[in-house]
Amino acid sequence: MSTLAELSAEYRAAAVRLRLAIEDRQARAAGGDNVAVREIALLRQMLGEMRDLRQLTEGYYTRPRNGHYTTSTLHAPRVDAAKR
Repeated sequence: MSTLAELSAEYRAAAVRLRLAIEDRQARAAGGDNVAVREIALLRQMLGEMRDLRQLTEGYYTRPRNGHYTTSTLHAPRVDAAKR
């Protein structure tokens, strides 16, 4: 089991690999590869999520969370006894 600091480093390394994959696809897309163009959009979305997760794990215990990747904004519904 990894600590959050270790996960943060792994997310950073994964983001680097994604960025390299995007650069590779951009080179292929410049050569006219239509599949590479579609892959770039998916890889960019993955890169953004990877960066968000890295930031979340880096400061999980020190920064407030917004509920995007956590359940910090979930609340139990109010139960109205009159509606039972």
